[in-house]
Amino acid sequence: ASGFIEIADLLRLVPGFQVTMSTLDHSYAVTYHGQSDAYPRRMEVLVDGRSVYSSSQLSVDWHGLGVQLEDIERIEVVRGPSSPVYGANALVATVHIITRQPYQDPGLFARVAAGSRDTTSAMLRYAGGEDALDFRLSLGYDQTDGFEGRNDEKIVRSANLRAQYNPTPKDVLNVHLGFRNGPVGRGGDVSIVLPDESRTGQYQEESNYLQLRWNRALEPGRDTYIQFYRKYRKQRDAVTLGRLSDLLGVPSAAIPLLFPGREDQEVGFSVHDFSEERFDLEWQYNDQRAARLQWAVGAGLRLERLKSFQYLAHKDLVEEFSQRLFAHTAWHPADGWVLNLGGMVENGDLLGTELSYRISLNRLLTPEHALRGSVTRAVREAGLNFSEGRLGVHFPDGETIDMFLFVAGTPEPEEMLAFELGYLGSWMERRLNLDLKAFREEIREEHRARYDPTAVVPELIPNGSFLGLNGGGVDLTGIEGQLQYRPMPGSLASLQYALIHADDQYDTIATGLPSREQDTPRHSLSLLLAHRLPWDLEASLGFYYLDRVNWGGDGDSSGGPVDPYHRLDLRLARRFHWDGAQGLLELIGQNVGTGAYEEGRPENLFDTRWLVRASLQFD
Repeated sequence: ASGFIEIADLLRLVPGFQVTMSTLDHSYAVTYHGQSDAYPRRMEVLVDGRSVYSSSQLSVDWHGLGVQLEDIERIEVVRGPSSPVYGANALVATVHIITRQPYQDPGLFARVAAGSRDTTSAMLRYAGGEDALDFRLSLGYDQTDGFEGRNDEKIVRSANLRAQYNPTPKDVLNVHLGFRNGPVGRGGDVSIVLPDESRTGQYQEESNYLQLRWNRALEPGRDTYIQFYRKYRKQRDAVTLGRLSDLLGVPSAAIPLLFPGREDQEVGFSVHDFSEERFDLEWQYNDQRAARLQWAVGAGLRLERLKSFQYLAHKDLVEEFSQRLFAHTAWHPADGWVLNLGGMVENGDLLGTELSYRISLNRLLTPEHALRGSVTRAVREAGLNFSEGRLGVHFPDGETIDMFLFVAGTPEPEEMLAFELGYLGSWMERRLNLDLKAFREEIREEHRARYDPTAVVPELIPNGSFLGLNGGGVDLTGIEGQLQYRPMPGSLASLQYALIHADDQYDTIATGLPSREQDTPRHSLSLLLAHRLPWDLEASLGFYYLDRVNWGGDGDSSGGPVDPYHRLDLRLARRFHWDGAQGLLELIGQNVGTGAYEEGRPENLFDTRWLVRASLQFD
């Protein structure tokens, strides 16, 4: 109903979430309660139980999820820290994308779309099966020019296969395979790195994954599963900054004097040149046989690998191995009461040994009204990129010419202690629903980058550097909620709102760290109205408001906070039915009649955009 064509945009309809385009290239930045920059680091995102969190950029590549919008069954969102369930990257929130079963959409499906900014999109899917085997193959192509006047175009080609095999009535084997590749515009915002003439062109992106999951039903109320997945991602790029003498403004003959043993030479650099790989194995056992007590236990192993000459100042592979144990219980001491206890113990090369826990008490007042309160402790590790950070310009043997980011030793993990009071209410035979919560989140040991103009790290040009370290922290206090009304089948009104206050817990002058209070918007709001009209027509309206917020982070390469904006989206659709086929034709307008607004940074102007989308499903 929203008319969104990107999965990341759907999270604009979740209270407390912020979505923007990255300040660096044509990628999405999605965060919860702000406190982010171009690469949000604290939110876990999974697709069918497979984490897509990047160990190199410490963020999520929303274009590389390995799933098409039409293949999604539902999206589960945990608003708040969930490390006790999902591990050390789920510090602020978790998004779990669940795809549809292969047998739900049998036959051939095709979709095409075209619109403003040379946006072109196409998808072809076939689902079938025989006896105990069902499968779905999806092919996708997406292209856009991004923002006008910005080098942020992208092309994404993708293929995904999901197969399900039922060898016995108690066993299910799911297989997921996928890959994507394509060129992406460099963005050209890292002004401390790239000269003006190098902020053009593209880098190549490619990724693939394999996931296997075996589920067994042991008996009614008792089951287990084993899951393994491997994901790989690579960016390939090479930018020539020019000859070293020209960069320094000195004669070529002066280079051996400035750098003993070195001759004048071409110098290269790219922030988009790395490869990363993850192997993950997990087992879980669930027991829900008892009426008063349900519980689950499990364990997992993970291996992360990263190779990047520009990030690490060497060409060797760096690795991190980690293990985890977790357990969760739901105890019903009396009718209308549920006590949830859960925890995860993780041990890793970067994390050390850490415990995340969650204690939650739920009170069902009536079948339509419930209260809950919870306390959660969550952690986030530094990641291979940040803990090994040596981002800069280097000679081919790794000796540093100029350093932009230097991390001395592995930082301590970030910590969050969160308190929540929530209310769920339903009226009018559950056609009117309210989800409301008040919260306080205390973030400590933040991973920060402080610029020191006098820093002399291992570099040949001592002009200072950003130093990666543990900073202070910030307290977030607020209230958020969602009000949904379904007056009749086919109609929806959904209002989301969040009010948040951010308070630094450190002295900005003494620490030299910029304030993070502007990194969380005080107000955010979204409204979606949808209605099914006669003659198979559908109409919807989306309204979105985001208060002033800074997406730049410590480096502030975004040009400072962006102004508040409001945006109006429209969608008009018509469904068609033929013997053995169904069709859908849509006209989508984004930011209609409200003027261009700043998306992520002042130069990213999102103007009015129109899109036509058509799809056909053949049985």
